[in-house]
Amino acid sequence: MEFKLILLQIIAHLLADFIFQTQKMSEKKARKVLSPSHFYHVLIVGVASYGLSFDLGFWKAALLLTIIHLLTDIFKSWLVLKNKTRSYFFLDQFIHIITIVGIVFAYSFFFGIDFLIDLNLKIVAVVAAFVFCAKPSNIFIKYIFEAFSIETPEENSENPGEQSLPNAGKLIGIIERFLALALIIMGQYQAVGLIIAAKSILRFNGVQKSEYVLIGTLLSFGIAAFSGILVNMIV
Repeated sequence: MEFKLILLQIIAHLLADFIFQTQKMSEKKARKVLSPSHFYHVLIVGVASYGLSFDLGFWKAALLLTIIHLLTDIFKSWLVLKNKTRSYFFLDQFIHIITIVGIVFAYSFFFGIDFLIDLNLKIVAVVAAFVFCAKPSNIFIKYIFEAFSIETPEENSENPGEQSLPNAGKLIGIIERFLALALIIMGQYQAVGLIIAAKSILRFNGVQKSEYVLIGTLLSFGIAAFSGILVNMIV
């Protein structure tokens, strides 16, 4: 039961931190140690945490999660203002996940988990995997690129026909991860290989752009494969 509640809280965290938090909110939080965006964001965190717990008594844990989330975000904003050249994304996410796991186990120990709905663990895991493979994975890949100082290749301004469509790469990444994840969950590993082979047929002008696309593709399919394998490990 603890594992199911942890997965539900991870879904709530992904929705609050990535889906419902806009880029503007994130930028405003980075400019001040404490801003209205901090409070608006943690309100979303609290609602999502309690709503997706499916446990009426979880409000105590959801409140604690919300307070710790706020303190973590304030700490991250302080670090960013102190050293603007560094990214603290992975540290921030690590603290959030550890907090979720710790509070869920503490809540289970002291109060017990009482779900209003008997949710199937496999279904919860599948939902968590698909949510993670959407916008959150795009952001994770972005910060992995930043961590290794991989810059986006410049577009060819002399040939407008070669310009990329705005956000097209993000949408392509989500679609390919969804396809790969669905196929892996169904055990169709050969079909995933065909998708990767089909994408490898594409040709890009310049070594830099080809390497950039290759790294992004490997990370994207790697995330989907890892998520799908974890889901399949759940009986």
